[in-house]
Amino acid sequence: MQKLPYTKFDPREFILRDWLALDRTVLANERTFLAYTRTSLTLVLAGLTFIRFFGPDIWSLLGYVSLATGTGLWITGLKRYLHMLGHYRTLVLAEERTLADPAQETPIS
Repeated sequence: MQKLPYTKFDPREFILRDWLALDRTVLANERTFLAYTRTSLTLVLAGLTFIRFFGPDIWSLLGYVSLATGTGLWITGLKRYLHMLGHYRTLVLAEERTLADPAQETPIS
């Protein structure tokens, strides 16, 4: 299993500030994904505009490149979002397990 950067902290010592910081991290992750989506949508729409209105010349080629770049950028943003969301869910589940069983002394990993 992947080692998380939070393994040195004891989840039983989390206070409200720590939980709020985790929530802010999730919200920042969502904002970043929305920025990826906004940028990729702009590239896709620009590409479609170039293809539709400028016909078969160099501008049309630029449209296809923009279309492919926008699609690739959105896929990259989605992968990063899901990767970070997986880290967060792993951390929260491990903390809930530790809080549910106070005798358990295994570190979060």
